[in-house]
Order: sequence, then C-alpha cells, then structure tokens
Amino acid sequence: VKVWNHPDPEAEKLYCEEIEVGEETPRQIASGLRPHFTLEQMQGQRLLVVTNLKAKNLMKFKSHGMVLCAAKEDVVQFVEPPVDAPIGEVVSFEGLPPPNPVAPSQVEK
Repeated sequence: VKVWNHPDPEAEKLYCEEIEVGEETPRQIASGLRPHFTLEQMQGQRLLVVTNLKAKNLMKFKSHGMVLCAAKEDVVQFVEPPVDAPIGEVVSFEGLPPPNPVAPSQVEK
C-alpha cells in the first residue's frame, strides 16, 4: 500500500492509496481511515479490497474500490488476508459459499 493524505483540507478524513490487487497497475482507492490509522500504519499494510464496485469520485479523487475493515466499540481494524495468500487472490471464508464476483456495473456501494 502506498498512501498519502488527501490534498484537499476539506477531506480531513480521507487517505488516497495505491494498492496492489494483482492487476497490471495498482488501484487508486480513497478511504476514510485517517481518524483510525496513521500513515505509518497504512503504509505497506496487507489488507482486503473490494474491487467490484463502481468507481466513485471522493473529493475529486477517483476511487476504484474499498478497503475492508471491521469495527467494534469504535475500534477499527483491517480485515487481513491469510498470511500465505498471494496478492490478488480471491479470498473466501469457511462456512460461506465461494464468492461469485459480479461486474462493477452490477454493484452499488
């Protein structure tokens, strides 16, 4: 993960990120994680990304996905992939059916 603060002062909660998801080029993603993680905590973090969302402009930054996190009692944590999962691998969860990805045009955030 390459990450930087969104340059717009009005976007005080947004990080801009370039995340490797196993594609030809990294995905640009904006996330509202600044209140929860420092730049150092974000940089190089292994994480899960939802990649089949329509691209959206967040404060003039085009975001092509969503970083998956979980929260409990105001504590936000990354949902991390298995340690041995290669970058770009589709992750499934025990007890759930295998994922059936759909095109971004079929998904709304």
